[in-house]
Amino acid sequence: MQNNPGPNDPTYTPQPYPPYPPGQPLYPPGPPPKKRRTWLWIVLGVFALAVLGCVGILAASQGATSTPPAATQASGNTPATGNTPAPTQAPAGNSIGKPVMVNADWTVTLNSVKKSTGSEFDQPKAGDIFLVVNVTMQNTSGATQNASSIGQWSLKDSSGQTSTQDITYGNGPDGTVAANGKIRGNIAYEVPNSVYSFTLQFVAGIGSTDLAEWTVHI
Repeated sequence: MQNNPGPNDPTYTPQPYPPYPPGQPLYPPGPPPKKRRTWLWIVLGVFALAVLGCVGILAASQGATSTPPAATQASGNTPATGNTPAPTQAPAGNSIGKPVMVNADWTVTLNSVKKSTGSEFDQPKAGDIFLVVNVTMQNTSGATQNASSIGQWSLKDSSGQTSTQDITYGNGPDGTVAANGKIRGNIAYEVPNSVYSFTLQFVAGIGSTDLAEWTVHI
């Protein structure tokens, strides 16, 4: 076996490398590049947005449910709903010209109210005037009844002070009234000229709790 001389030997002849096959890379290929996981991040981002959206919708719905309804104004045009009872309205007061049935015996009517300074022979004291009410009393019982302007009618101010009735100036409804009959007359009260609101009251009889009232403004 003949040894190949080394490069320092004068007889050394370098051996040519075999030709490289055409179309092949000069260096062996390295490991394949890693695939980017862009699609994974996209999927994770979409999932995170979906979760946040669901949380926001749930919070909004809970907030809307827990928000109490706006208070409804207490107006006469709003009907009562559910189990809430409708407000009880106070009965309307008696008015001038409207007959009022007090009980089975009497139906009375306040016909008019006026002020007066009196007459030549009967005048109120200084600072006072006469408040004159015209009334009608109808006996609705089956028997004769006695009508009394002093015993059945009274006038008081807002403090409860009763006014004095002037029997001289007035021509009150006094006397006997037949069954189903009527009696009409004026009742005069001396009141301070500085007071403008009064309560006129009719009582069916002495000690009776059957009465009618009117608010009188002058």
